[in-house]
Amino acid sequence: MLEAKKVIRQILLIYLTTTGIFLIVFFSLWYEKLEEELINTKTYELRELRRNIITSILNSRFIPIEQSANNIATGSNLKFAIFNKNEIFFSHLDFEFKVSNFVDKKDKKERLKRRGIYENKVFIIAPINSNDYFLRYTEQENLNENSDNELQIIIQGNDVSKDLFFIRIKVFGFALLAFVLFGLVAYFLVRISLKPLEDKIKTLNRFIKDSTHEINTPLSVILMSVEQLEKQNLSNIKFSRIKLAAKTLSQVYSDLVFYNFSHTLKDEKEQIALKNLILERLEYFKPFFEQKKLELKSNLDEKSSIFASKIQISKLFDNLLSNAIKYNKKSGKIIIELKENSLKISDSGCGISKENLKNIFERYTRFNTDQGGFGIGLSLVKRICDENKITISCTSNENKGSVFTLKW
Repeated sequence: MLEAKKVIRQILLIYLTTTGIFLIVFFSLWYEKLEEELINTKTYELRELRRNIITSILNSRFIPIEQSANNIATGSNLKFAIFNKNEIFFSHLDFEFKVSNFVDKKDKKERLKRRGIYENKVFIIAPINSNDYFLRYTEQENLNENSDNELQIIIQGNDVSKDLFFIRIKVFGFALLAFVLFGLVAYFLVRISLKPLEDKIKTLNRFIKDSTHEINTPLSVILMSVEQLEKQNLSNIKFSRIKLAAKTLSQVYSDLVFYNFSHTLKDEKEQIALKNLILERLEYFKPFFEQKKLELKSNLDEKSSIFASKIQISKLFDNLLSNAIKYNKKSGKIIIELKENSLKISDSGCGISKENLKNIFERYTRFNTDQGGFGIGLSLVKRICDENKITISCTSNENKGSVFTLKW
């Protein structure tokens, strides 16, 4: 179930990311369109004012243009400026006028913007067209008739900050609503498409739960019978094989229960004396050592301890030791070194190749099809290490063995 939910989240993340990018592009274009409509509406009357200002300037053709413009601005309280690309002749704007601020950077020729919004105020820019050359005359210079020296007029309109604010609220509101609707539709579509997978997972979990429950009863009977036979000293080779098989089955059962139903186990943390725990587990695995004639060397520090769940640490050690036995060669060696804050388990087995070493802790990963179980042992070990803040590492050489090191 957790993996199904993880898949749903991943699909939704990918879908919403791509949808979000599409919506950003779409609503950005819509915002630009609404802004353009606002500019068209607000600059319509400015075009009429431009004609009036130019007419007034023409009527005052014997007065220098700076003085004429000043008289018009003072008398009518109009906000405008007269300039060319080299000089500003007159300015009666609410902001500091710089020609460079009104150049269209998207235009390869970097021509002036003809209309727009600057500091929340609309404006239009237009040339002062006239065949009367006195319009180009000032007391300072006689300007050449080229495009750089062509007189331009910029007229400032009303403040449109409130209009822009409402446009942004409108666009953002619709964008958010669209994103939420897309997200809800995507969520239900993903849930519908993954429902068969969820049903299969539920069926599989029920099967595992029922199977492990059914295995527990006969397994308990077998282990109790083995203990009774041991007490009666009736052991022989066949009995030893039955004992090993029962213990192996018990280990597999324990792993399945721990991996799939760990919430049903008591996992209260306590201070654990690791030497006693390891000796206890080594006694349990003694028949396996004897079967493969393995040599065990151990150096266990009395003071070493860890604050963790005893069930978890037992399961961690059991899986590492079980792997050291399973993948070891006959008459091989296993070395266990326990220090104050570390545990090292070495074996003389088949080892792991360098390309496979980085994947050993992945669930259901197996690189040796001749030996081993379901491929959940090291995945279980890694999960326990992560939950108890234990660092685990592995070094290995093919046909020479592996070393697992735990530090906390």
